[in-house]
Amino acid sequence: MGTVRHLISPNQWHYAHIGEWQVAFPDALAWASPGVRRRAHARKIVVRFDRDLQPAPPDEWRTEIDQTLIPSGIFSEFVFFHEMSRTLILTDTIMNMDLHKLDEPWRSATRLAGMYHPHGQLFFGVRISLLFRYARAKAAFQKIRSWQPQRILLSHGRCFEAKGEEVTQRVFGRE
Repeated sequence: MGTVRHLISPNQWHYAHIGEWQVAFPDALAWASPGVRRRAHARKIVVRFDRDLQPAPPDEWRTEIDQTLIPSGIFSEFVFFHEMSRTLILTDTIMNMDLHKLDEPWRSATRLAGMYHPHGQLFFGVRISLLFRYARAKAAFQKIRSWQPQRILLSHGRCFEAKGEEVTQRVFGRE
């Protein structure tokens, strides 16, 4: 679809393979989410980050992609919205797993947490963390709802190919 120009760590959990992607795409800029440099260093994972993500999108993509940070402690995550396609891009914030693809005890835990297809729900780690940060997260949730996405791309489970706006209202509230 084009030249790879950016490699992004949206949270502290998804960064470990950026170093390998840098070898494949040496001209791409690597972007670090809060805390990821420290986490990579502590785990002796070699990755060179060129820039740090900020709450507002950088000049490099602000005309095409908007973003916000869901502030949920160690589960904080940058989420992105591609305006032209009206697509919300999430990593760990929402999970929509196929239960038949999971072994126990993960199947039962996923069912109990409501993070399964077709319902999809906030990752339980995010939910727990938001109990202490809900006031700060409220602005991020409002921004996500304002985007009125049609589709939602997920890293864990089935994507929502339609009715993205309904899903964001269900998961992030209607306020």
